[in-house]
Amino acid sequence: MQGESADARSIFARGVALHQAGRLDEAIACYHQALGLRPDLAPAHNNLGNALCEQNKFDEAESSYRRGLALQPDQAELHNNLGTLLFEQERLDDAVTCYRNALALAPGYAEAHNNLGAALHRQGKLDEAEASIRHALVLRPDFAGAHDNLGMLLWERGKSEDALASTRRALVLAPEFSRAQNNLGFMLKEQGRAGEAAAVYQQLLQINSRDSDALIGLAEALAAQGDTMTALETILQSLRRKDTAKAKQIFVEIAGPLRWAHDDHQVRKMMVRALMEPWARPAELARSCASLIKQKVQTGECVSRAAQAWPRPLPATELLGPNGPSVLADDELLRAYLVSTQNTDVELERFLTMARRLLLFDAAASDSVDDAGLEFFAALARQCFINDYVFFHAEDEIQQASRLRDALAAALESGTSISVMRLLAVAAYFPLHSLPGANRLLDLPWPGPVTALLLEQVREPEEEGRLRAPIPRLTSIEDVVSRRVQSQYEENPYPRWIRIPRREKPMTITDYLRHKFPFSVFEQRSDSGIAEVLSAGCGTGQLALQLAQGMTSRVLAVDLSRKSLGYAGRKAAELSLTAIEFAQADLLKLSIIGRRFDAVECSGVLHHLADPFAGWRMLLSLLRPGGYMTLGLYSKMARRGIVEARRRIAHWGYGTSAEDIRRCRQDLLDLNKNPDPGIAGSDDFFGISSCRDLLFHSQEHQMELPAIAEFLHDNDLTLLGFETDRGTLLAYRLRFPGDPAAVNLQNWHEFENENPDTFSGMYRFWIQKRVEC
Repeated sequence: MQGESADARSIFARGVALHQAGRLDEAIACYHQALGLRPDLAPAHNNLGNALCEQNKFDEAESSYRRGLALQPDQAELHNNLGTLLFEQERLDDAVTCYRNALALAPGYAEAHNNLGAALHRQGKLDEAEASIRHALVLRPDFAGAHDNLGMLLWERGKSEDALASTRRALVLAPEFSRAQNNLGFMLKEQGRAGEAAAVYQQLLQINSRDSDALIGLAEALAAQGDTMTALETILQSLRRKDTAKAKQIFVEIAGPLRWAHDDHQVRKMMVRALMEPWARPAELARSCASLIKQKVQTGECVSRAAQAWPRPLPATELLGPNGPSVLADDELLRAYLVSTQNTDVELERFLTMARRLLLFDAAASDSVDDAGLEFFAALARQCFINDYVFFHAEDEIQQASRLRDALAAALESGTSISVMRLLAVAAYFPLHSLPGANRLLDLPWPGPVTALLLEQVREPEEEGRLRAPIPRLTSIEDVVSRRVQSQYEENPYPRWIRIPRREKPMTITDYLRHKFPFSVFEQRSDSGIAEVLSAGCGTGQLALQLAQGMTSRVLAVDLSRKSLGYAGRKAAELSLTAIEFAQADLLKLSIIGRRFDAVECSGVLHHLADPFAGWRMLLSLLRPGGYMTLGLYSKMARRGIVEARRRIAHWGYGTSAEDIRRCRQDLLDLNKNPDPGIAGSDDFFGISSCRDLLFHSQEHQMELPAIAEFLHDNDLTLLGFETDRGTLLAYRLRFPGDPAAVNLQNWHEFENENPDTFSGMYRFWIQKRVEC
């Protein structure tokens, strides 16, 4: 027995040496061998847990720590190490318990005090967190990790200079402490000191050229300096080394605003991935993608010829050249773009409009199609469905398309063979699900691109219809304005979206918002971990599903339009989101449902009510004390061009039919008639449902920040922050350095007056309801 014990300790010692040398697999083998001889050797369980953590085998590591604690529950180090594992898994309550257990056993354990402070910080308990970290520094004044943690906590409390001093102190004690260097770079970058931040990241990369966080930070700093192309190359380098979610996000932020003067093969590849995986909402990359697509020589020449000839349609040999559709065969980005999001480029729209006409008349004349033509034309037909058939068509064109549609319907009825080309042509002018017996198409063998088209135009609408039927109706819809708005969205559900990024690790709602608004002051509230969320006016569900993925929650999503709810339900099933229920309701009557919520999402809805503030007060009555609300409201200043365009449209006498919207768009694009050439700067201009929402809505109010500020004050609401792009936020902080949280609405009012297009989308912001005393 004594021999086995000695052997176990000898093997354990060898494992420790291997572990210190970084030879983890061999060290783990030794720890297992030692425990085979001495299962009660608690230090071996501890070290095995540490090694498994380094290999990201967290479940096995937790088992090892817990076995060690079962043997020696008085080992503070085991409690601390288990706490750190739980902290990394965002199991914060359990981590805090472990750290407190360690400190009960060893009150002078500086590492446990620091770790407890970090966990409390993550929970938003800033006073307790600061006290714990400062206690660690009393015990160990040279504790670089505690100085770094204190720096980030002080930064969050708005004490930027103290935060910088604490982080710099950490680096004096540990000059190669990469986390502290990254944090210092982050602070300098957020202060608008992009040059200093870049220097910090470059110094860190000299120490470790493969530090992906430093590459990401450097890319952000370079972008903030205006060195966009170097920033882009830096983030591409980061992506090549480590495919992280953060690197993908920064790629989208850098590449999204770019307009290209030349082609870039590497960026093209990343754009295809960003659209198809996706890394963000594909619409965020639409204009950049369109610009890059036009830089590819063959595609760009086709687009240029169409733009120059418009509105005269070109024959195939003039539009595509002698090689026909094969000229587009290797343009993977063009195809990915067409099937991922609404096109937002006028020149590209004109090329696609002419290409559709070629498809139509070629299909009428011949059944043949090569593989290159098949892939492109299938993608084109899918784009037409995505934008609700917004492309302009001449009378002879729609007559020919109608003849092909009728022939296709007859072939379905009789069971005769169906030409692939003619199927694509019809799908490019009419949704296939509108054909009698369209589901029979699903039973026939088709090439892959056509199968994808049929999924989108037949299977998915069929599924939406099935999902609509059982949706409950929570309230009546009697208000005149509500019924008018309901009618619009039953006819044109908005927006039609294809995909959103998946989020693997949802957070509690408070953590979600602390991450989004690190400088804002939150009121303490009870947080069960699972938030009850209301999405009021969810439309087709894009924002509601993003929230459902991002936070641990149960979501009730309501809307006036059952057709929109069916679309949202299908998307929820596609994302495997089960903690969400859909119902038809008028938000003005939601008080009768007898439920209260931890958060309410209502974006792009209140400004369509007869009295937006009455609707806002109704939603507040459903929000628990300390609860959160996110709103999207139109800015009067940013919508000035839209208002002028509507006056012109009313003068022209256009109605809201799809045909009127098509013709009106062409008039607005005609510079002789266009009151605001920038109207095409809105992404919503490029689809029937979105253009109707933009220019033909039956009811709309625009807001101003002083009125919003007054409402917040009168209703005891705290602004947590605006959801805006990084560049706007940086510009605001440079203009108003005394407001790091960016929550002073008087400042924002001045900023908007100086930059009138700041909120061209909407005012998008989060607020918190005061906790009742």
